Order: sequence, then structure tokens, then C-alpha cells
Amino acid sequence: MSASSAPLFTTRLAVYFLAFAGAIVSIGAVFNAQHETGISKANTQAGVSKLTPGVTVYIGTSDVWNAGVAEGIANLLLGATSGLAILALLFSSRFPQFLRTGMMPLLLVLWTLSTVFVLVTSTITTVFVATRQAKVEAFLPNGTRMPDTLVQTFSKQLGMSPEYSTFGYLKFMTIAPWFAFVFALLSTILTVVAWRKSAATSAESDVAERKAAAAEKGEGDAGSAEAINDEKH
Repeated sequence: MSASSAPLFTTRLAVYFLAFAGAIVSIGAVFNAQHETGISKANTQAGVSKLTPGVTVYIGTSDVWNAGVAEGIANLLLGATSGLAILALLFSSRFPQFLRTGMMPLLLVLWTLSTVFVLVTSTITTVFVATRQAKVEAFLPNGTRMPDTLVQTFSKQLGMSPEYSTFGYLKFMTIAPWFAFVFALLSTILTVVAWRKSAATSAESDVAERKAAAAEKGEGDAGSAEAINDEKH
């Protein structure tokens, strides 16, 4: 069977590609957010140093950082799954029989895992960015922690907000994976439908082959009986 004759070939290829693209964009959004966060921290430290030389600023973003890393890993799994699905769809006819038989169940498991993983990590990251803020602390050269009110004053003077929702790169990190999730979910559904259609087609082919074999056997038996009768006569 050629690749183009596979069930839902064009639809699956398009959706698989969109899932792959969504995963790549999401991974890029995570890397960009981590990079921009580092730059923002450095700029804040530089601004505080100009206002009050010797003061050290600590900006804790471990919660959204860890959530972003998990989101990146989830989309990495999705990207690998969609890439494998595209290759399997295009070149399955060249695979050995045992690979063709086991590829669809394997892909279904991978699609399910990656879809759930992306959903969970995207939800956590979205909640963190929408409701949390960075933990900002400032310390004098002797190690004494400065009061929070003074830290807030510095933040206002620098035009900086600790709330994650005020940073566009963090917002983008929460938005992009949801598009990847939608296409991952569609890919999972299409894989199930294609698997069922493929199984039904295989069953029909088996039945047709058995009928053809039975018909050939019946014709062979009839021919043998005629030959025997001819010999008798």
C-alpha cells in the first residue's frame, strides 16, 4: 500500500505538521523567556546599583523557571512524536512488516502521553504567570536585608514590576503551547480514527483473501472430480 493511500493521509499530514510547528514555536518561546528573564534581572541589578551602589538584588523566579523547563520538555516530546508520525506516514510502505504493524499503536501511546504532558505543563505555567510574581529581595554590602517597602520603592523608580503577567515574553510562553496542545489533541484523535479504518480495511482484506482461497480450492476439487469421472468413462 502506498503512503498516499493511508487512511486520512492528507488531513493527518497537515495536522501532524502543525503539531510539530507548534511544538517548535513553544520550545523557542521557553528559551526566549529564560533568556529575557536573565537580561531583565541583570538590568534590574544595574539600575539598583546606580541608585544605591553596593546593594545586591536577588530576584527569585524558580517557580516560573521550573514550569517553563517542564513545558519545554513536554513540547520536545511532542515535537519528537509529531516528527516520527510524519516520517511513518510518508515512508511506512518502506518499513518492515513488523514495524508497520506496531507503528500505529506506538504512535497512539506517544500522542496520548505528549498531549497530556503539554496540557498539564501549559496549565501550570499559565496559572503561575497569571497569578504569581517574582520574589525580590535587596541586601546591603554588609549582608543586611533591606525592608520590602524600600525594595518596592526602588522597583517603582526603575519602572519594574515583579508580577509575571506584566512581561510579554512570559505571556507568549503561556500562549504558544496551547496551540501546540490543540493540534496534538487533533493528531491523537486522527490517529485513533486512522487506526480503526486501517484495522477494518485489513479485516476486509483477510475475509476477501479467505473467500478467494476457498473459491480456488472449490474449483480445484471440482476439477479433480471431473478428471476422475473422465477416467472412469
